[in-house]
Formats: sequence, structure tokens, C-alpha cells
Amino acid sequence: MHHIPNILSAFRIALIPFFVYQVIMGNMLVAGIILIISALTDIVDGYLARRFKWVTSLGKILDPAADKLTQVSICVLFVVQFTQFWVFFIVLLLRDMTMLVAAGYFVKHKMQLTGARWFGKISTVVFFVSMIFIALFPGLPLIYIYILLALTTFTAVIALIMYVPEFIRFKRKRLHSDNPGC
Repeated sequence: MHHIPNILSAFRIALIPFFVYQVIMGNMLVAGIILIISALTDIVDGYLARRFKWVTSLGKILDPAADKLTQVSICVLFVVQFTQFWVFFIVLLLRDMTMLVAAGYFVKHKMQLTGARWFGKISTVVFFVSMIFIALFPGLPLIYIYILLALTTFTAVIALIMYVPEFIRFKRKRLHSDNPGC
């Protein structure tokens, strides 16, 4: 039973090609439904892992990887699909790439990741809600799309800025634990 959150994270990764295919085929309604399923499995995965203490080392990597891979896929596809909003998607892509590089650094140096903070979770929720609305309602008036993307980009950048001191603190703590005489 304790593997259910990891299975759900793997399922979210498996949904990505189906989402990509639907966007490429112009089936935005189906793409939006896939995003809803992905978001719901993310919520269930996190709830089960915390509620029943089914948190695993694999899950600490798999869950954020599923989030980032999904977010990057959405941004890449939507930059092509909604070219007039490319700046927003490029900023979001840069933020996700920065987070992936930082996570890769921690994994490479065998540093245990502590999990998402509240500001990262808010950013992820805003991202998914906005992208689901954009996918489900492609005829949304431009002003609403701009508002959704501006809010998404703002929360993403704020979350990134708030993670910087967390990463620095985490790295310093690791350095001090490796060199206790310093």
C-alpha cells in the first residue's frame, strides 16, 4: 500500500505523452481533462504520502519530477499553441529549469530534499488551475488569459525567489554537517 503515492506520480508522468498528443491534435478539451486528472492524482498522492507516512526516497524525487515534467511540457506546448503569450511561458520554463538544476545538484551531492514549501505549493496550484482554464476554454477573452498568466508567472517567480534562501540554508547546513570542526 505504501507504494500507491509513487504509482500515482509515475502515472502522472505516463499521462504527459497523452497530454502532448491531445494538444498537438488540437483537442484542448481532452488535454484539459488530462491536466485535471494529473492535478487530482498529485493531490491524492501527496495526501496519502503525508496522511499514512508513505513518504519514500523515490517519492521525494518522483513527485516533484512529475510536477516539473508536466509543467515543462505544458509550457513548451503552450508557447507554440498560444504564441502571443510566449514571454509568460518562457519565464515559467526558466523557473522550472532553474528548479530542476537545483534539484539535480542536491541529488548529485546526495543531499536529502525536504519537500515543497507552502509557496511552492501555491505556485503549483495557481499554475495548474490557470493552465486547466486555458486548455478547457481556449476561446477565453485575451484579458482573462493575460490575467491568469500574469498571476501564474508572478507566483512562480515569487516562489523561486523564496526558495533561494531555502537552498542556501540547506546547502550551508549540509556543509556544516560534513565538516563539524568548521
